[in-house]
Amino acid sequence: MKGPNNAARRIITTVLGLALMTVLASACRSAPPYQGLEADAVFEMAVEAFEDEEWGDARDALEHFLTTYAGHGQAAEARMLLARTYYNRGEYLSAADEFQRFLQLYPSHGLAPEASLGVCRSYVELAPHPQRDQQYTERARDACRTTRNEFEGMNVAEEADELRAKMTNRLAESEYLIGRHYQRRNAHDSAILYFQDLVDFYPESDWAPRGFLALYRSYRAIRWDEEAEEVRDRLLFLYPDSEAAQELRAEDDGL
Repeated sequence: MKGPNNAARRIITTVLGLALMTVLASACRSAPPYQGLEADAVFEMAVEAFEDEEWGDARDALEHFLTTYAGHGQAAEARMLLARTYYNRGEYLSAADEFQRFLQLYPSHGLAPEASLGVCRSYVELAPHPQRDQQYTERARDACRTTRNEFEGMNVAEEADELRAKMTNRLAESEYLIGRHYQRRNAHDSAILYFQDLVDFYPESDWAPRGFLALYRSYRAIRWDEEAEEVRDRLLFLYPDSEAAQELRAEDDGL
């Protein structure tokens, strides 16, 4: 039996050569660009990728750096940069975990205030619409309160307190919406529970006056007149200039 002729051999050789080049090119592409580099070079590459907003490359380089050179002098900065990278990628739960890990590892570091605010901000981004489960809203409020308390007098504390107030309002709004859901269906006993929680736990929120007014109306609806009058007096005393107080006075005038 005859073997392949010269032309066929050339074709086979070409095909094998192309296949080998493809394998080699694929291997080169799969190899991390920082492979074989020293720690400082890897860190510089990560910083450059971060500044260029190449979040995936920055994450990969930083994770490699922290895994390979955990005791390096720039490990703290790398940990912070990794947390910020996750945040910028929109991976807020991973960002919160990394910021928290930074605080656990470097509680006295100069970047600790930023890390604490990072936890606060990350959970704020995860906080859902008031009509949904508010687990992350509660975490955000608590994290922001911690930042405010631990770093009082610093800029991070001021921002954290603003975010804490925002999350408190969202939690209060959630209580109000659930209460109104029951109130519209004449389930006043259930509505009263939610409105009472609103005015008890979130008195500083923007929703507290509305909670008092709604609570007053539910008590009136079930003819608990003594309780209704007590709520009415509290609303007018605590929030005399609120829209809810004005609406209540208008109702009184119409009686």
